[in-house]
Amino acid sequence: MSFMLEIYYRAPSDSAREQRVSAEAARFGGNLTYTEEPENNMSSAICLTYEFVEMVAAEQCAQLLRTLGEYVEGPVDYGGSEQRGQDGTASDFNC
Repeated sequence: MSFMLEIYYRAPSDSAREQRVSAEAARFGGNLTYTEEPENNMSSAICLTYEFVEMVAAEQCAQLLRTLGEYVEGPVDYGGSEQRGQDGTASDFNC
């Protein structure tokens, strides 16, 4: 089973920020699996999706990234069903 979390930030793309976030995710075993950039200026958000093997690692990473000021959705189990984290919050997973 895989667990995902998403990081959102305002466009334009920021490669240095994405590298920092990816480095933090990697510390917890997370891998960047998808980057969604705005299409036709319909959205001003960039979404980075990270996959983890363990829910605990994904939760710890999400907590750290939030303390660093990142907007984080999840973690949730891969497949989009609702998953509750240790803090009791639930998240649907839509980029």
